[in-house]
Amino acid sequence: MKKVIILFFALFTAHIATACDVCGCSLGGSYFGILPQFNKNFIGLRWSQAKFHSYMNHHSDYLPPESSNDTYQKLELWGRYYVNKRVQLFAFIPYSFNAMNGTEQVVNSHGLGDITIIGNYLLLNTGEDKTKRFKHTWMAGAGVKLPTGDSNLKDNGALVNPNFQMGTGSTDFLVSTVYTLRYQKAGLSVESGYKMNTRNRNDYLFGNQFHASSQFFYWQNAGPFAFLPNAGVFFEQAARHKDGSIIQANTGGSSVQVTAGLETYVKGFTVGFTYKHPVRQHYNSDNIATITAKDNWSLSLTYNF
Repeated sequence: MKKVIILFFALFTAHIATACDVCGCSLGGSYFGILPQFNKNFIGLRWSQAKFHSYMNHHSDYLPPESSNDTYQKLELWGRYYVNKRVQLFAFIPYSFNAMNGTEQVVNSHGLGDITIIGNYLLLNTGEDKTKRFKHTWMAGAGVKLPTGDSNLKDNGALVNPNFQMGTGSTDFLVSTVYTLRYQKAGLSVESGYKMNTRNRNDYLFGNQFHASSQFFYWQNAGPFAFLPNAGVFFEQAARHKDGSIIQANTGGSSVQVTAGLETYVKGFTVGFTYKHPVRQHYNSDNIATITAKDNWSLSLTYNF
């Protein structure tokens, strides 16, 4: 059977899935980050990029080593709308650009990804209470990821690995919570989320995913501008995938990344930049594959109203 090198993180044969969903690819869960102007609606664009390298040594005189360098970029339209003072609706509409550059396969693809809709309920908000020294904001909610992205991309007549598709082909469910503590100009934002996946029409099941992050920030005004530098840590974990009843090798794993960013506010606009650097990576690769996630970043522009 012809070998296919498919990668988000690594190259494997055509029937093996990778750990793509661990580190922020288009098939992963939605990440809020530092939310702009908490008490306002917003709409914006967010551009992100992640790069991965993998190496496979077959330890064979007949099969040469294989490698792949892959770049995953995503342009995301997202926004928040207040139904009332306590209920918020979020929507994420991604458009992905995937580029696989391997010794055995080169594939470039782009298209609409899976749309996600999340509803959050504001459990606590003392941000406008001037009698409180410490300001607390806490929201929690749930959502759904719809199978709007193409999950049947083929290369030379063969179905491309599920992790390289624009979407999962499944309807998945999410729960999330975001808590913010602020004292004067300094604060802490803590976020976590869990994504429960269902099987797609090819009977493929992506492993459930969990992420958590904490970010310290500091507010600073300068004329018409306001700056919010932030730094913290981000953790992601995903379970192994299943094809039918068969657990897939080289899928799932975890990653810890340190983050640094800057949000800049001027009039009704917010410009944000976030940089992530992996400090610990553990993917469920086999004994012939090495998987390495590189630094990744995101850039956003939102309009608050």
